[in-house]
Amino acid sequence: MPPDTDDWDGRKDQIIGLGERSFRKSYYPQLRENLDRLERFRTLLDRTTDCVVMVALPEGDVSDANAALGRLLGQPTASLLGRPFASLGLGDAADVLETLRREAQSAASLAELPAHSDITEFVRDGRTIWLELSYRLAVLDGRSYGVIVGRDVTERKLAQDMADALLAEKEALLDNALVGIAMVRNRRIVLCNRRMEEIFGYPMGGMNGHSTRILYESDEAFRDVGSEAYGRLGQGRTFSVSQPMARADGSHFWGELAGRCIDPEHPDDGSIWILSDITERKRAEERAEFLSYHDALTGLPNQLLLKDRLQQAIAFSNTTGTKIALLILDLDRFKTINDFLGHAAGDRLLVNVAGRLLKRVRKTDTVSRQGGDEFHLLLTNLAEPDAIVTFLGELMDSMQQPYAIEGKELTISVSVGIAIYPEDGADFQALLKRADMAMYRAKDSGRNAYRFFNQEMNEDAVEQITMHAGLWRAVEAEQFVLHYQPQFDLRSGRLIGAEALIRWNHPDLGLVSPGRFIPVAEEAGLIVQIGDWVLREACREAARWRDAGAPGLVIAVNLSAVQFKRGDIERSVARALADSGLAPEQLELELTESILIRDSEHMLSTVKRLKHMGIKLSIDDFGTGYSSLSYLKRFEVDKLKIDQTFVRDLVSNPEDAAIVRAIIQMAHSLGLKTIAEGVETQQVLDTLGGYECDEVQGFWCGRPVPAEAFAAFLAGPP
Repeated sequence: MPPDTDDWDGRKDQIIGLGERSFRKSYYPQLRENLDRLERFRTLLDRTTDCVVMVALPEGDVSDANAALGRLLGQPTASLLGRPFASLGLGDAADVLETLRREAQSAASLAELPAHSDITEFVRDGRTIWLELSYRLAVLDGRSYGVIVGRDVTERKLAQDMADALLAEKEALLDNALVGIAMVRNRRIVLCNRRMEEIFGYPMGGMNGHSTRILYESDEAFRDVGSEAYGRLGQGRTFSVSQPMARADGSHFWGELAGRCIDPEHPDDGSIWILSDITERKRAEERAEFLSYHDALTGLPNQLLLKDRLQQAIAFSNTTGTKIALLILDLDRFKTINDFLGHAAGDRLLVNVAGRLLKRVRKTDTVSRQGGDEFHLLLTNLAEPDAIVTFLGELMDSMQQPYAIEGKELTISVSVGIAIYPEDGADFQALLKRADMAMYRAKDSGRNAYRFFNQEMNEDAVEQITMHAGLWRAVEAEQFVLHYQPQFDLRSGRLIGAEALIRWNHPDLGLVSPGRFIPVAEEAGLIVQIGDWVLREACREAARWRDAGAPGLVIAVNLSAVQFKRGDIERSVARALADSGLAPEQLELELTESILIRDSEHMLSTVKRLKHMGIKLSIDDFGTGYSSLSYLKRFEVDKLKIDQTFVRDLVSNPEDAAIVRAIIQMAHSLGLKTIAEGVETQQVLDTLGGYECDEVQGFWCGRPVPAEAFAAFLAGPP
């Protein structure tokens, strides 16, 4: 082929001239036709965008090339002729030439010369061009040539690279997805991602081609889910289901499967499925559901489940005529264990208690924990309430057996309240309320006891609620009054003072004694306010007696343990004395033994400051509490008040007489005075005189009376 147009035109003229000279020769027309065809073929090669180059073998030099190669290399085509092909920079020239040379050596034995193709990168002026080089061996006139065609496939290469990148990203996305993804056709897995294989425990590619039966626990599940799923997919809807599924090793897990078909008209032909392993979520849901009906610490039913079981038991009881018992069991002094051993030890004790309770009840009964140290027991199908008395005795004995907690041996007791259906209530709330009342009555009786609910408890509870609400109004409306009971010197019979006794002038109930409302006031937190009022009022009244001509009388005021602990008692006393003008030695504070033994160092310092003010101190209800000689010595009290429970039957009960006599002798040996309360007969008064008791008070000597009546008593007969 001519290297360029000018050279070709010259050679063409020579050939034509030769032809004209040989005009007469017969082959001229044929030659002319061949030359025209040759020119058209050359034009075709030069106009194509593909580069064409012929390389002589085995030399490897360029024999011929078309214009496109010159344009690619930016050089005249003629300048490329004769150059080594390797110098052109087109791909791996050494490899191409080696392949062609090898084929040239064996060309005679080849039935068909093979074609080869490579994609190569060509860079010119900083621009990258991708060429597809196609080459094969050609033999012309017995000589071997390599014909190499280069096609610019840059756009195709970029498109392919983009497609490959997108495919790689898609595969990476699918294989790194947190969910399993599979394509299914005719209930067979065509393709799935790596996560799907991991969930089911298959090696890479191990699920492809398998029936989707391998996903299910049973043939029934496979059949039922498939029937429902493809029915819905055929309607163009998404199908989802959560159910147990089977791994390759036979183990089970909870899976959530969701699918959608490609063509709703032919749902079997192709569908995409997404699978999530929801085992942990399912466990969390089951745990949450369990905890909604059970106690987290012990695993026992909680109040919600207990209520449901009680309602079922009531329905059964109404049919059979049997009884139901609801028991509230509270650990005695559990707070002490928590405070001294810590909450972890307390929790272990509660778990052990739960275990013991479960061993004591029948399978038809329920043990429930309501929080803290309170347990509820539901005993069903009882013939009579008395049937549980034996059970209660055995239960309480079992609870008192030692517990081994953190290397320590603990012993506890329980207080139990019992309510019976239908006698004590017709529903859960009524039975629970009354069992609770009975439990507190058991605690009030000294703990380590059980009590059945009775109507008296209900009346007490109603009264307590009424008292609680009324006390707040009583403080604001000043409904309290003081009555004064005279106290006498036993030897001389002289009036020496009076004890101030508070009464509540209730608008509906009339005068309410302190024994009924003081415990409620302590619980309600009103005792400090009430106590301060008693101090101020008693001191003002005593000051009026002094001004009326009775200067030596002492007023005795009871102090509550709560008042002493929570209130600023020293300031209250000082303010009451200052406001009334009463001398400190005319005020006597009556303290209970429980006040003195609690936080004794703090109490000791407080009592000493009161004594330093000149206040007299006495111990109220002596003999009924701890009666320790040590605190009598440390607190320097002035007087012991002998409780009326020993005084009333003094004459007829030798034991009471011995106790009273011992108290008087002990007090005198310590330099203390004694006063006996509850003196109601002359015989008791005479006996106390024989025992050398110092002072007395009681109905025989004088009843408590309002301030006006006491003032009249002091004035004497008109």
